[in-house]
Amino acid sequence: MRILTPKPFFFNAGTKAVILLHSFSGTSNDMRLMGRMLERNGYSAYAPMFMGHGTDEPIDILDQGGPDQWWQQVNEAVDFLKEQRKNEIYIFGLSLGAIFATKAVEEIPEIKAGGVFGSPVLAHDFSNVRDAFMTYAEKAYEIREVSEIEKYANLRTIDSRIDAMLMNIRKTTAGVGDKLAEIEKPYFIGQGMRDKMVDPEAAKQVAQIVKTADFHQYDAGHVLTINRAHKELEGDVLNFLENIEDRNA
Repeated sequence: MRILTPKPFFFNAGTKAVILLHSFSGTSNDMRLMGRMLERNGYSAYAPMFMGHGTDEPIDILDQGGPDQWWQQVNEAVDFLKEQRKNEIYIFGLSLGAIFATKAVEEIPEIKAGGVFGSPVLAHDFSNVRDAFMTYAEKAYEIREVSEIEKYANLRTIDSRIDAMLMNIRKTTAGVGDKLAEIEKPYFIGQGMRDKMVDPEAAKQVAQIVKTADFHQYDAGHVLTINRAHKELEGDVLNFLENIEDRNA
């Protein structure tokens, strides 16, 4: 079976544009259903791919990526949409992407509103992210059918380096969390109540801190953009966007 390499996408459908940010071990593919829904409803959708992602080598994420690079990409995404003459820009992120979507809402003037799905923005313990990444890496090597020797050598490399990456992400997350109470723009929160990656209760805490929060819960797991809740989530996001003016009133 041929596996298509994930790529960033830009669905050019209107002057209002939405940036969609994927998760730590994900790709822009996880945001494609959301992007197509937005396109059908007259919104342009742009999903960049974080540096290091989208390859069949998990070590690339540790080699090529990091919070500074990913934040720079978010700023570049805003610049790209401005070059495309989009006059209203919104941003949403899943998991890791949620951290940078929130940072963009806090810090980038051109972002009119935004939101998060399965956000770890109040997380202090990233051990479950570590475990999930190790599992993801092992599966990636099995799909590539690398030798057992190469697989375990690579896994040892990841095991020795991932904590430094997660520490950097945690520092960025803490800074974003400290500014939640300052958010005045409309802010969507989508949280799966069966989420095993982030604590669902943390989303409720964020909703209490952010006075503009539009909080939604789903009977689903972590990756809300493609799991059983994705259609319900899409409807809620569209409703949120369609009522931005009322929220700003």
